[in-house]
This record gives sequence, C-alpha cells and structure tokens, in this order.
Amino acid sequence: MKAAVVYYSKTGRTRQVALYIGKKLTELGVQTSMYEIKLVKEYFRWLLHLNPRLVYDTLSGKLVEIRELVGFNPEDFDVLLLGTPIWIGRVAPAMNSFVRRYKDKISKPIACFTTSGLKRDYALKFKSLLESLGYKVIAYVSISDFNRDRSNIDHFVSKIVEYLKTSR
Repeated sequence: MKAAVVYYSKTGRTRQVALYIGKKLTELGVQTSMYEIKLVKEYFRWLLHLNPRLVYDTLSGKLVEIRELVGFNPEDFDVLLLGTPIWIGRVAPAMNSFVRRYKDKISKPIACFTTSGLKRDYALKFKSLLESLGYKVIAYVSISDFNRDRSNIDHFVSKIVEYLKTSR
C-alpha cells in the first residue's frame, strides 16, 4: 500500500497536519511519500490575508505558477491525499492550480483535508471542487484546531487505510 501526501502550507499549519497524517499512515503500514507544493513566486508571510496579490489570486480563482514536484508520479501510488489551507473561504491558489494541472493525469482515489481558523466544513467544498474536475474522493476532513481535531484526523486516516485494505 502506497500513499502520497501532497499539500501546500504557507504558515505551517497545513504542513503540521500533513506530517502528522504521513506519520500515522506509516505507523499503520502504508508506505508514504510527502510532497510540498511551492509557488514560483511565494506570497509574503506577514499580514497574509491583507496581501493584495494573495487576495486577488484567491478571490479570482487565478491559476498561479507552482514548482514541479520532484519525483512525483501519481501512478506510483494507490491513493493521494491533498491538503490545503483555506483562505477567504476558498482553497489556496497553489492547490487550486495543482488540482487543475493534474486533473487528467490522476486516476487514483483522492482523500482531501483542509485547515482553517474557522470551524466550518471547508473540506466538503474542496471535495466538491475535486469531484467537479473528475477526481474520485474517498474521504475528507476539515481541521480548525490541530489538537482538538486530532481524533477527526485519526478517523480520516483510518478510513483511508480501510479503503486501501478492502480495495486490493
């Protein structure tokens, strides 16, 4: 069983969740590879939601230039996990660009997770976006507080492992 965790993280919150998910998958016997999406021209870190370029890119749905993920071949994995922060109620532009770039190249099942300061089910919105692009989503979870939501993350990981075991 092989999984790839592909995520974008500007402040480190999504990275923290992605690394935890990767660790849990490995502990449960899933060979896991981690890939962090990077922008060619990154946003400034301070006052993130007041950054005019970030606000424009997010609200307009503009596709942004992302770096190649070295060694990433989606067909090498049994499942892909996609993680993104939510900015202004939307998927971060880097992840939006990634899922559109790969929409005809990924046939594997997807599990998705979102991070946000608000306790809303943004992962359902991300799931809908993915399904509208033709992806098959098998699990999703929204995280607003890493410590409080840890049991939800663990359940999410368990669903993925169960899927992998039963789909063989």
